[in-house]
Amino acid sequence: MFHKSFKKIRSTVWLAALLLAPMTLSLAACSPAPAQSKQIKVGVAFYPMKELLLLIQDDLKKDGFELNINEFSDYQAPNNLLKSKELDANMIQHDYFLQSFNKANGSDLVTVQPIYHATFALYSKDLKNLADLPDGASITLADDATNLSRSLYLLGQAGLLTFKDGKTTGLTLEDIATNPKNLKLDDQVPLTSLAQKYSETGLAVMYPTYAKSLKLEGNEQRLYVEKQDDVTKGYAISLVARSDNKDSAGMKALIKHLTSQKVRQFLQDQYSWASTPAFE
Repeated sequence: MFHKSFKKIRSTVWLAALLLAPMTLSLAACSPAPAQSKQIKVGVAFYPMKELLLLIQDDLKKDGFELNINEFSDYQAPNNLLKSKELDANMIQHDYFLQSFNKANGSDLVTVQPIYHATFALYSKDLKNLADLPDGASITLADDATNLSRSLYLLGQAGLLTFKDGKTTGLTLEDIATNPKNLKLDDQVPLTSLAQKYSETGLAVMYPTYAKSLKLEGNEQRLYVEKQDDVTKGYAISLVARSDNKDSAGMKALIKHLTSQKVRQFLQDQYSWASTPAFE
């Protein structure tokens, strides 16, 4: 009798288990998976972009994004990798350089947030005043199209050159209308070689990043500093993405934190000698 009762109870337990199993699986399927941070891969090439990203890394993590910083020593690779979707964004350039890259490569990269204006300047090792610039002086300039144009525009702001038809961007030596001091401007080198060349020539138009490599800070050896206007505002170093991800949640998080008071304070405290913030 006991044996038959036991068998009946065991059968009932097995039946209950079979009936409950689908319910258990269904509940498991409905349970949310553990939250995982989405990765944002950003390319950088010069100070202080990596430092800015490290500054906001934990803030991005709180928003559910894991920051992956990729460092480069040139300006083409970060754009090519962004174009091929191996990077999500980069922080290496201003909009004029970006448009030149897009035109040459058939890409659709877009500026999504200006970050800061670099203090672009004409440097001199020996002169203290622009008026002392001698006739026939040779000035070293960057050789790439966008930074050559910017250098020429700066010399125009300084009253040293004028340009045909009031041209302001895409400038070349052929666009010069007047050059009253007969400046020699054909000494052009890659951007990354400007500091070394400046050590030899003593006159160059360059960015503070390269001046810093010469241990120059603040206004030291700056003969003339670029003025902010409607043309130069397009030279702000910016966060760049693609047209297909510019409105993504990750990009919105990057923009939010890169325009925070924390970043503004860093630029003011650590980099004011070389830049001004380009966001409100």
